[in-house]
Amino acid sequence: MRIVTLASGSSGNVSVVQGGNTYILVDAGISARRITKHLTELGIAPASLAGVVITHEHLDHISGLGVLSKKHPLRVYCSRYTAQDLKPAAPHARYTYIEPGASVSIGDITVTPFGVSHDALDPLGYLFEHEGRRLGYITDTGCITREILSHARNLHALYLESNYDPTMLRESGRPLSLIERIDNAFGHLSNEQACDFVRTIAHPGLRHLLLGHLSRECNTPEKARSDMASVLAEFPEPPQLVICSPADRTDWVEV
Repeated sequence: MRIVTLASGSSGNVSVVQGGNTYILVDAGISARRITKHLTELGIAPASLAGVVITHEHLDHISGLGVLSKKHPLRVYCSRYTAQDLKPAAPHARYTYIEPGASVSIGDITVTPFGVSHDALDPLGYLFEHEGRRLGYITDTGCITREILSHARNLHALYLESNYDPTMLRESGRPLSLIERIDNAFGHLSNEQACDFVRTIAHPGLRHLLLGHLSRECNTPEKARSDMASVLAEFPEPPQLVICSPADRTDWVEV
């Protein structure tokens, strides 16, 4: 199994997870044209995708879904409540409803959704499993809940939100209402929270860590990397650290 991030940030989020002959798109938060361009460069035909799993309905996670699903007969996996919100914008998608804790098989990959804490209708994180390998995908959550922890044990790779630096957020000049929206239990994870979470779930089998959804105004790749590096220094064999970009895709990361 492996993962590549096509875009990650407040302006749009898309990743691809591969297991065996199966390719799954995670979110579709950039234009369909840009998604198609990335997929073509990776040698993936959009029509060959086994499905699209959606974390939640916010625009930076679904903006390309309508056009993409109109051009290609894609199966979209999301909660029933999220689907109700998506259908007006993506009426051509073929929806499959999923529920937290109930695993589904999408081609060669077992996908288990779980609830996260964000100001969306029914936001989800995902556990992807293939041939004994476990990849966690956690974005847009204001805190780490017991449900998240229960699905994040013994991961071999993790994509994790590291959205903001608290000091940069407070000094950003943003409206207080926006600062409070980001910095609460239904907002986003700070670098500090991401570090604490990684420290909690650390084990020798965790070999890859991708940090995503970095704020352009309230974080920097250097700050996120530096904060997490202090945690990874505690590992006898630290995992590979990848900082995901809003503009450029990562290399494939083998799980």
